[in-house]
Parts: sequence; structure tokens; C-alpha cells
Amino acid sequence: MASFLKLSVRWVPGTSNKLILQTPRGEFQISLERFEQVLGRRATFDLYLIGKTTLELPEKSFLGLVA
Repeated sequence: MASFLKLSVRWVPGTSNKLILQTPRGEFQISLERFEQVLGRRATFDLYLIGKTTLELPEKSFLGLVA
């Protein structure tokens, strides 16, 4: 059975291409491009509309984001 992680995602202040991922495993910064590559453009809709989003991802997808 795959384990899932809850992710809170928001913009790095003052940027339009960097994101902060907050997880139970810590805080990570990644590029918007990487986020879209792994999760698809649809995952960014709430980021653009309200500035943040919360997702539940399989651990494998999370490792793809921060690797």
C-alpha cells in the first residue's frame, strides 16, 4: 500500500517561479517548472488564484519533486 504525504505549497515571497513545500518531513524549495513537470499544470491553478494549495501525494511523487 502506497503511503501519502500532505503538502502545503506556496510561493517564495517576491518570486514568480519558486515554491515552498511544507511537509511532515520538513520544508523544501523547488522551481515552478519542476512542480509542473511532476504534477502537471493543473496542480498550479490554486497557486495562481489564491497563492497557495494543499495536496496529498503518494510518497513516490513527493520524492520526484525534491530529488
